[in-house]
Amino acid sequence: MSAMLPILCVILTLSVTTTTVRAGLKCDAVRSYFESQGFPATDIPKEAISSKELKVCGSVRSGGEVCCSADMEVRLQARARDKHEKATKETLQRLHQVLSTRGSRFHSFFKDLFANSKRVFHEMFKKTYGTLYEQNAYVFTDLFKELENYYAKGTVDLDDTMDNFFNTLYQKMFTVLNSQYNFDNKYMECVGEHMKEIRPFGDAPQKLGVQIKRSFVATRAFSQALTVAADVLKNMQSLKPSAECAAALTRMTVCPSCSGIAGNVLACGDMCANVMKGCLAQHAALDTEWNHFVEAVDKVADRLLGPFNIEMLVRPLNLKISEAIMNFQENSNDVSQRVFTGCGRPVLGRRRRRDNRELELESLNFDQDTLTDDRVSAAAILDKLVKETRQRVRDSRQFWVYLPYKICNDGLVVPPSNTKECWNGTHVDKYIYPVSSNGEDQKLNPEVLSTGSRPTIVRDQVFALTTITNRLKSAYNGQDVDWIDTEDTEWNGSGSGSGDNTDQDPITDDEDGFKEGSGYEPKYSPSETPKPPPVHPEAVPPRVEVDQKTGVTSNNNEDDNNNGNNNSNNNNNNNNNNNGTSSVDSGASRQKISLSRALTTYLVPIVVMWFGGCLTEWL
Repeated sequence: MSAMLPILCVILTLSVTTTTVRAGLKCDAVRSYFESQGFPATDIPKEAISSKELKVCGSVRSGGEVCCSADMEVRLQARARDKHEKATKETLQRLHQVLSTRGSRFHSFFKDLFANSKRVFHEMFKKTYGTLYEQNAYVFTDLFKELENYYAKGTVDLDDTMDNFFNTLYQKMFTVLNSQYNFDNKYMECVGEHMKEIRPFGDAPQKLGVQIKRSFVATRAFSQALTVAADVLKNMQSLKPSAECAAALTRMTVCPSCSGIAGNVLACGDMCANVMKGCLAQHAALDTEWNHFVEAVDKVADRLLGPFNIEMLVRPLNLKISEAIMNFQENSNDVSQRVFTGCGRPVLGRRRRRDNRELELESLNFDQDTLTDDRVSAAAILDKLVKETRQRVRDSRQFWVYLPYKICNDGLVVPPSNTKECWNGTHVDKYIYPVSSNGEDQKLNPEVLSTGSRPTIVRDQVFALTTITNRLKSAYNGQDVDWIDTEDTEWNGSGSGSGDNTDQDPITDDEDGFKEGSGYEPKYSPSETPKPPPVHPEAVPPRVEVDQKTGVTSNNNEDDNNNGNNNSNNNNNNNNNNNGTSSVDSGASRQKISLSRALTTYLVPIVVMWFGGCLTEWL
């Protein structure tokens, strides 16, 4: 009997141990959780089963038992992967929406600003230059089209655009100011060749060309930067979690329930950080180039708020070009003589002197208060828009390395103060492993090993960020930018300047609740002012001046006198020019002709006709 006592003790000990294990893993505690996840009651084990069948959670309870089957683990792992993918997409989508909305508002502001500038330009030039502008309006509309094309497509050479504009304007003005001559194509080519030497517009073409180039380059670069960044965030949403990531997510979020632990057990903060850093290692590959991009956007924004301000350039564009035209007019005689010296004196045409009307510039009596109010309003909108956009981009600095923590803080981890009552990957206790370093390299990550080389989509986004950053740097330095590989910016026609755009995105990302954004301007109503009167007076019959002593007609035009043999029949039809302006008198102010000239003009033909009649009857 005494010999059997040790054997009975061993049997009793094993029995108690088995009962304890089975008592410690009660699947009834987690059964309701699995049912809430959509599992039928028949698929949920009624009692603990061996953990050997499980690929992930089996290693957690090696040699033990679990409360979920292998099929349940597979389905729960897929749900954990989908939940992580959804959380990552939502985080990226929020920033994508912010940048995309800002880009749309900036684009709308520029389009309205440009349309309003064209409208004011047309009204001012039509009022100031009348039919001369209307007949040559295409010169100016072509300029606006080219500037629009640059902003929309980036394929326009701004230097060539401005050179062609002023060269064409120069030739048009030259022919108008010298309309008494006939100019063939060869002569006009010679006129164009002398433009740089003569500089008829002064330094206006150079100054305006530099201003337009640096402002439009910076404006397009800023707009394109927002588009590229939004596209990067959108494209990165298509990146799928790796198999190693899915296993780590399962171990962190599924295995507690499979281990029979009831309640909503959250992971330890450091464990979640390691899991997410491993899962998002490819996302972290963008961090360096993204930060460079943020710095470049910040600098270009400073330029747009300062010397490259597009509003300060586009809105008064009409005044800048008008000043250049007036500079040409003030020096028109000198310009013409220098051209005649270099190209030869052209052939005098047969057009009437009254068609040789000099450009008459009216004083620009615009409502200065209205112009000032419009300028202040547009400037304030642009200032607010650029500053708010710059701040949003600044806030995204180190976005990619902070991404793991953002996702963990979205209900996946316990509070930072609780470091012991959390799931550490095997049981509820303190997490003992250190947090892995930031970045793409996760070879020492205890939860998710490095996944190898970068996927193509990641390399493409890094390249896109590098390219736009270099373009932003060039724009900041006032240099030209090659946009050959960029997509066109949507530009629905030339615009009307109404500003009637609705925000397609109802989301408001402004702290101040500025839902309309910074890219809207008040709607401009069409001008209801009556058509201005013609700049030049209506043509009336020309005045003939007669010397009272000699009875000889006189004309003040030197060129007509020098070419009297070819144009003797036109002298009496030309207007007199005094002080460079055309003066035309009405018929009531004509001087009386002498008696001898009247007899010669009217009596002699009568005598000749009477003599001819008599001769006919005699024959």
